[in-house]
Amino acid sequence: MISLLMLKSILILLLKNIRSDNDPEFKLDQFYSQHGILHQTSCRETTQQNGRVERKHQHILNVVRALLFQSNIPKKFWSYVVTHAIFLINRIPTPLFRGLSPFEKLHNKAPDYHILKPFGCLCYVSTLTHQRHKFDARVHASVFLGFKIGMK
Repeated sequence: MISLLMLKSILILLLKNIRSDNDPEFKLDQFYSQHGILHQTSCRETTQQNGRVERKHQHILNVVRALLFQSNIPKKFWSYVVTHAIFLINRIPTPLFRGLSPFEKLHNKAPDYHILKPFGCLCYVSTLTHQRHKFDARVHASVFLGFKIGMK
C-alpha cells in the first residue's frame, strides 16, 4: 500500500513544469525552486493563451448547463452537477482515443453503462432498518444528483 507521503514525493519527482496564469494561488516560488520545478505563467485574464484547458472547461460547463436546464435543479447544487458531468464525459467514447472512453483508456476495461440514470430523476432512498418502525415507510422519495465515487 502506498502512503500519501510517498505519493506526494513521487509526484514531485515526476513534475517538471507547471503552467498557470499569474493568480496568487500558484505563487509557490520557493517550493518550485526547491524541487526543480519550472513555473511558467501566462498573462492574467487572457484565456486565449490557455486554449486547450479553456476548451475543456467550456465543454464541461456546456454539459453542466444542459444537465441543469433539463433537470430543473436549483443552481445551489452546481457541485453535484459538475461532478456528474465529468463522470459522464469520462465515459463517453472519443475520437482522441480511437473510440475508447477516457475511463476505458485509464482502467483497461469498458465502463458499465447499465448504472447510468437521468440526472435529476426521481429515485428512492432506502431507510435503514434501525431508523424505522414497523409501520414507517421503507423508502423516501429523492432526486438523483449523481454517483458517489467509490460507492456502489
